[in-house]
Amino acid sequence: MTKESTLAETQSLAEAVSQDVARLVNHLRCSEAPDDALEETTRHIQQAIETLKPWLQQGEGWSTVSIGTEMSDLVWRDDDITSVMPYSPISGRRNPIALPIKLWKHGPDEVRGEAIFSPTYAGPPNSVHGGIIAAVFDEILAMANVVSGRAGFTGTLTIKYHDKTPLNTPIELRGVNVRQDGRKQLSRGEMLVDGKVTATAEGLFICAASTDS
Repeated sequence: MTKESTLAETQSLAEAVSQDVARLVNHLRCSEAPDDALEETTRHIQQAIETLKPWLQQGEGWSTVSIGTEMSDLVWRDDDITSVMPYSPISGRRNPIALPIKLWKHGPDEVRGEAIFSPTYAGPPNSVHGGIIAAVFDEILAMANVVSGRAGFTGTLTIKYHDKTPLNTPIELRGVNVRQDGRKQLSRGEMLVDGKVTATAEGLFICAASTDS
């Protein structure tokens, strides 16, 4: 077995464990379990924490993969642009608090995506929390800038909620880089359910100052 294949298997297993933790969160969130079941759950969780503790490191300072890390072999994929952001709290597969979204490149300046939100992310009855929607848009618009060729930091983000975004329902995600003006990037996005817009966003992003002489 090669080092590369071993690393790939480790990454896959870490993603699977993260998904299990996400399911655990959902089960706890929606549980009416009695005390004895919760006490047993606590014992299992504490055991898992102790198992992982010897391997604990300081977390990566970025949600993306640094070329200096052991995961630098991950490559950009147009059909899954979140694959290079395994630690992202919004879309990272190695982050158990990440949202259940997938994004892919759609043309030179646009990304598309999909999501199905469980009750873990509920705000109004049977609907996605507005803060969750804002976080998703921040990721979508940022990635629209990335695929257009110039990433930037969020300056302002304006969300309009046109209707409730339902839980347990396929959500269509769209984001596009509209305009570049020097270091400023303007991007817009929308969420749709069965073709109906439930929320839209506009973001102003600022590219880092060039260090070129």
